[in-house]
Amino acid sequence: MKSCQESARENLRLENNTPPYNSLADKLYRLVNGRYDYSIRADTIRDFLQKYCTPGRLSQSFHTDLPKTFITARSVHFNDVIVNDESKSFEQLFPGASGIISFSHVGFDSTLHEAIVATSFVCGMLCGSGHRYVLRKITGHWEVVNKWMVWVS
Repeated sequence: MKSCQESARENLRLENNTPPYNSLADKLYRLVNGRYDYSIRADTIRDFLQKYCTPGRLSQSFHTDLPKTFITARSVHFNDVIVNDESKSFEQLFPGASGIISFSHVGFDSTLHEAIVATSFVCGMLCGSGHRYVLRKITGHWEVVNKWMVWVS
């Protein structure tokens, strides 16, 4: 668990709070807007790391206009991956689909007004990207206040 948490903390850049755009104009925009505070609460990070490193199923009740099928991480492979068990590839199982979107468990702060989630999109062996999102509840609605690309292939 500790190794997983240390790896996730580093790979998801949970404590790197420097904004990607930090010119004087960007700083003024954030000051006037007041919604783009790049700091993440310690209890949010702690809860996220605990949940990120704990295996288990995610909720399947979220809404999307896209077609969705829930699969386990080990249940598919792409055509460019050699698999010895004769299982079908992603392309055979889901013809026409462009890839797999995955989500981590969500970590919340103690007030349930800040959240962290990690996502990835994989479209082949060397095709995809991963992001970390920080959301805050602002006037009753969740808004993304920080988004980082943490890997790309």
